[in-house]
Amino acid sequence: MEIRRATFADEDAVCRLWTMLLNFYNLEARPEVLQRAFRFAAGHPRQLQVFVILEEKVVGGTASLHLGHYSTWYDNWYGHIEDLIIDPSYRRRGFAYRLLAHIIEVAGEENLARVELNVLNQNQAAHRLYQKLGFTSSSVVYELHLT
Repeated sequence: MEIRRATFADEDAVCRLWTMLLNFYNLEARPEVLQRAFRFAAGHPRQLQVFVILEEKVVGGTASLHLGHYSTWYDNWYGHIEDLIIDPSYRRRGFAYRLLAHIIEVAGEENLARVELNVLNQNQAAHRLYQKLGFTSSSVVYELHLT
């Protein structure tokens, strides 16, 4: 098993996984939108880092770390983890745990004050995973879509 930052060569695999994630949320995005987002991330690692987890050189999952949030309370930067998705054929094997643990380690190396993420209320498996990694929840996230 290998975990690394995604490269431009991982575009098809990551976009396929992002499409799976969107399907889970009953959402859609045009392939060119996902490709453009991936290319932005791959070209701007100081803002956004996409990670992949591989087994036998096949991408089995991905998650992203956004680095550009500033906390006025901590007077430091913090990160946001999103787009965690593991291919169904790789689930129940610790891929999500290992991928997130790696991202948390990278966040520490980047001197981030904290990392946060969002999860659907009904996704209890994800709640258990995040709690196992030490995440806690003391707030509710509200969204307002502007586009």
